[in-house]
Amino acid sequence: MNRQRFFAAALTGTFLMAFAVQPVAAACVPFLCFFDLSAGGGTTCPNGAVYTQLQSHTTVTTSVNPNCTAANWRAVVARVQIPTDCTGVSVWVEYEGVPEGFSVNIGDSETNDGFAGDAGSLPTGQNAELQILHDNLSVFSAASAPPVDQLLQQQLALTNGSIKFLVENQSLTVGQPSTILATPSLENLYFLPNPVPAGGNRTVYVGLNRVISPINGQNTFRNGCGARRALLVLH
Repeated sequence: MNRQRFFAAALTGTFLMAFAVQPVAAACVPFLCFFDLSAGGGTTCPNGAVYTQLQSHTTVTTSVNPNCTAANWRAVVARVQIPTDCTGVSVWVEYEGVPEGFSVNIGDSETNDGFAGDAGSLPTGQNAELQILHDNLSVFSAASAPPVDQLLQQQLALTNGSIKFLVENQSLTVGQPSTILATPSLENLYFLPNPVPAGGNRTVYVGLNRVISPINGQNTFRNGCGARRALLVLH
């Protein structure tokens, strides 16, 4: 089965699960969102209460990603509102060719823009961040000011490959084979509390072929290409 057919099958199968009859007790419905990141590609996110595509635009070529042409690549950033019946969201990213620049940026702050830290858009503790820059994966702790701990750094082999992330409260699972990071006591990873405290939220932002911030525009220095398709699924 080729990759295009695999993602189509995964999309169809998860649709069937998402709209199957649910038991009386509250349970997480695995609503999904699918992105085709070719220049003319589209987005399929059937549940607007969960998924919002904040931006979609062609990739900007920079000195960091000289082979990322607007004719071939699209960049998006999406907001995921995780219901309290669910524990988190998985993000599957499929690559085509050699990745350049920023291809993935996952955070719990709308001002995440790579390399950790935050611009103060959320309370302290809500700015953990993951990025893939070229073939390098980095995960940073939540911190409102330096120093920021780098919790994980891995050299990946992503050319024509794929990678999966599972983002939950104070927990991140990366890839296959799996690497699990968890900080339940220190609370310096993703902040997705349940129940939600006053002023809190259960929001994750996903940047694909770009960093998250600014969500109302485009960071022309931190773009990239290589991520061709992505599938987001609630857990």
